[in-house]
Amino acid sequence: MSGGLHHPISWFRWIVANSRRLVVLLVGMAILGAGLAMLVLPGPGILVIIAGLAVLATEFAVAERMLDRTRNKAAEATQTLTATRTGQAIFVVSAASLIMGGGVTVALVEGYRLIGVATIVAGLCALSVLVPSVREWINRPPSRASGTTLDGPCPDPGDA
Repeated sequence: MSGGLHHPISWFRWIVANSRRLVVLLVGMAILGAGLAMLVLPGPGILVIIAGLAVLATEFAVAERMLDRTRNKAAEATQTLTATRTGQAIFVVSAASLIMGGGVTVALVEGYRLIGVATIVAGLCALSVLVPSVREWINRPPSRASGTTLDGPCPDPGDA
């Protein structure tokens, strides 16, 4: 065909060849969008954003870098807040309020039960941050440093 346009069969072959990447992109963006919405709606927005970035990071290096940065910032904020007894008390009171508010919403407000459940989950996620093993996991450095691949160290370009 003229004008640099490709034949529809070549487009179909390209889509089939890149279908995994396309599925990861669509699922990751959907999760990321839900997390962004949860920043203003009830729910564990930051955790869902991190989950969306984790899905996208399986195929996209940019998302992996964003995930590392986001996880580091979240770990710093969590450590700063939970370092003192006052911060831990605020965390517990906030989480308990979320759980109770979500429970009341589930029990009394018929049209908003899903929001109530999301609020309960957000409270439980907040409480989980105070568990020592979860705090260790949050503060652990990323598993893949630059200079590594999924299979181990990157080969030296001079070896080729």
